[in-house]
Amino acid sequence: MKASNLRVPALVVTVLSWAVIAFSLIYAVTHTAWLVSYTQMMESPVMLAVGSFAALLNIFVYLPSIIAVLVWIYLAHSNLHRAGVEGLNYSPIWAALSFLVPVANLFVPFKAMRELANRSAGEPMELADADVDEVFSWWGCWIGSMVVGMVMAYTILVTIVPWLWMTTPFWANQVIVILASILTAGSAFFLIRVVKLVTDNQIDGASMASTFE
Repeated sequence: MKASNLRVPALVVTVLSWAVIAFSLIYAVTHTAWLVSYTQMMESPVMLAVGSFAALLNIFVYLPSIIAVLVWIYLAHSNLHRAGVEGLNYSPIWAALSFLVPVANLFVPFKAMRELANRSAGEPMELADADVDEVFSWWGCWIGSMVVGMVMAYTILVTIVPWLWMTTPFWANQVIVILASILTAGSAFFLIRVVKLVTDNQIDGASMASTFE
């Protein structure tokens, strides 16, 4: 078994993640500029159009990036299991699919990724739950984007119910959208670092590198 099976998936995740970062930040910057011009009664439709186009492109990139990440997670965990690493708490399939399971997706992916990072670095099972800065930062941004997304969904739901009305100011709704884009970009950025950390350790950088030869 060769840990080099992570090279291509890691590259795909990295490329797609950088695309998500770019489109998310373009949207955040242009939408912020549009919101400022709107509040000053000098609305800039060009900025709004650029931001909307970036958001559209982001949708087409974001969906395949999710698949790529799940594939990478599955393979990375599989490498540990195939190498005979003892004391692993998460199977490859559960580590990947836990992202799609309500409630479990609030904590299982984080714990599984933390274990993956630590054990790939050659840490003993006693330190499987030790803090990993890259994983913590990635997960913080990811959870933040999920929470903001839920707030956005709530505001949309309220506005479509005939007998309810939305009390949140228009500008506040726009700020929420901008914040969601920034958090998404942050999550993608730290994910790139996590993927690099784990991939490098499994291939040639860890103290247990010989296990993956």
